[in-house]
Amino acid sequence: MKRSTPLARSGFKKKIRPDSGLFRTASLGKPLQRKLPILSAGVKPKNRIATLNDLKKIKKASRKAAPAHEEAHCRAVAALPCANCGIQGYSQCAHSNRKQDGKGMGKKAHYLATFPLCCTRPGVVGCHVEHDQCIGMTRDEADSRTDHYITDTHQKLGLEQ
Repeated sequence: MKRSTPLARSGFKKKIRPDSGLFRTASLGKPLQRKLPILSAGVKPKNRIATLNDLKKIKKASRKAAPAHEEAHCRAVAALPCANCGIQGYSQCAHSNRKQDGKGMGKKAHYLATFPLCCTRPGVVGCHVEHDQCIGMTRDEADSRTDHYITDTHQKLGLEQ
């Protein structure tokens, strides 16, 4: 079937032209129209309108690389058998979900508050998922298990507490 008239373009958003008042560039010598926070130390005063050159000076936050001893500890923990079911070869380094171990929104707990739990495999939900989501246990039971698992992991790795 062939269309006799073309489709109407009314469903699309109108394009914003770069020369409109909202998007002035520093290359034209005009400042941006909105105030942006100045985060870098070399740009002053803080309350002036930022230009594109100022924005280029602001560095994006980058994720810090974990120190080598933290990664080595996590690899050693993952090499242990699962702390819950004891299966060998499927363990992951599970971090504690307790606030007292340093857990917060967007933050993992301290690397020493880790223990081995097995991952999900075909047909089996892993202990790591069950523990993190408290499947089949209450939050208090999960916290008491976490305390026991961390103590047991430190004993197996020869760490003092």
